[in-house]
Amino acid sequence: MGCGGSKGPSVPDIDLDFGSPEPHDETERKIFETVKEALDEAPKQLELLRGYQGCEEPIRKALNDPGPKTEQAAWKAVSKAVDKLYEFYKFSLTLEKAWPMLMDAECAADQPDCIQNNVALAKQVSLLFDFVFHFDEAKMINPAIQNDFSYYRRVLSRMKNANKEEKAKVKVDEELANKMSFFFAYPTPMMKVVIDATTEFDKAARPRLIQGLASVANLCLRALDSKDKDEDAATSGASGMLFLCAMTGCIILVDHLHDEGAFHAKSPVRIKQAITVLKSHPEPTDFLLNSLRFTTLHLNDEQTMPAISKLLA
Repeated sequence: MGCGGSKGPSVPDIDLDFGSPEPHDETERKIFETVKEALDEAPKQLELLRGYQGCEEPIRKALNDPGPKTEQAAWKAVSKAVDKLYEFYKFSLTLEKAWPMLMDAECAADQPDCIQNNVALAKQVSLLFDFVFHFDEAKMINPAIQNDFSYYRRVLSRMKNANKEEKAKVKVDEELANKMSFFFAYPTPMMKVVIDATTEFDKAARPRLIQGLASVANLCLRALDSKDKDEDAATSGASGMLFLCAMTGCIILVDHLHDEGAFHAKSPVRIKQAITVLKSHPEPTDFLLNSLRFTTLHLNDEQTMPAISKLLA
């Protein structure tokens, strides 16, 4: 493996075509179909989150003018809102199960042949990261989520002595609310789920996971930076964003798995070129650059190349 500096690691001559790749054998198809079931639900989850309005007004009335009427109205509104938040949390558990299976298959020991034979799974990696980044971006700019959930938990704790009938109506009880609280407290909750599922995977598999994820990142960079194919197809629109998200997501995971991270001179990722492409891409990429700044472990380490620190300053 070469260095991550000016030349960087060698990149296999593989064309990641994210058009409509099909699984190449039955083993890949089984994994593909399992992951597809989760990914088919992702657009709906993102739409629900982007349409999340929050309960600021009924909560404000209940706090400023406490009484049965205002408090019941606030509780009713917040309960409905938390039911939606539960759907997001539940979906995160689905991703938590799907991601290790997908990563394990895409990062098999026989690199780069594995990626070449599993382009359909590589596209699923990109779709998963596309959802993760856009979900977390939408969550971060919506403070109502945290406010609503905080109010819900406060009222819930006062209901300990409520009658059984009243407690039975509560879908999200105190135990579940505590678990959800850890999820929503994190600035980028879906990425946290993927990072944890990755770092908690078989420790003995780390070398091949690093190699596989770095290969996907480098191949996405190659597709974005390619001069020998149609520029529009490679670098713009939905396809371009899939490459950008997959590249960034894989860099973040390599940084969490590798003892020295992803930003040092011998990084398995062409890290300087990747960040340069992110910064110069015509579509908005601030949410991806911020993810590199704030969800990685090693960016501020001594061995991080000065050029990288400057690019991400």
